[in-house]
Amino acid sequence: MTDTERVRAFSTDVQLVQLAAPQRLGPLQAAILAERDRHPGLTVSQVNGWHSLPDLAQRSDGLFRPLMKSIVQTVGEQFERLAADRGLNLPRYGWAVQAWASVLDPGGYNRVHDHASSHWSVAFYVDAGDPASELGGVLSFLDPRRSSLNIPGVLVDPVTMDVTPRTGMLVIFPGYLQHMVHPYDGTRPRVVVSANLSVRSAPAGA
Repeated sequence: MTDTERVRAFSTDVQLVQLAAPQRLGPLQAAILAERDRHPGLTVSQVNGWHSLPDLAQRSDGLFRPLMKSIVQTVGEQFERLAADRGLNLPRYGWAVQAWASVLDPGGYNRVHDHASSHWSVAFYVDAGDPASELGGVLSFLDPRRSSLNIPGVLVDPVTMDVTPRTGMLVIFPGYLQHMVHPYDGTRPRVVVSANLSVRSAPAGA
């Protein structure tokens, strides 16, 4: 029997972090739903849903500012952990952040898309809504490899990775990773804060 060493090539890191206790998110949820009532929102990847202006990271109020700080800190910790695992010494850096809120109503979903202009993207579930049935409302990441020929009757590697949202959970993933949300079959709105984060070199002397 020959000696064999197995290695994994080009794996993709996705982190699931319980960032906040669900019972503490009521005021944030109420503020987002109230904003939806005031503002028509934008049409991006969502169908039967609402998307705020992407300015949450610039707001100074007591709801969004602490959340943005917590998201940036958590993504930074994951970035530094990944670098340490690879034996890398990071230079001084900062973040460019764009963030927005979204609401999915019953039957709403997100088309396949990515955020390839950013290093990381996140989804924070302010209210994940009602429990999913089958794939209802599930977040699916697509295999990032450019080509994967199927072997009839044999699925060696899955072509999607599915995440069932939980209230208070933060999902961190590379911006290039294509993803979608299956039609949400709950009855109450699902409320999410999403963000794109890109590493920026810190100015000299900063």
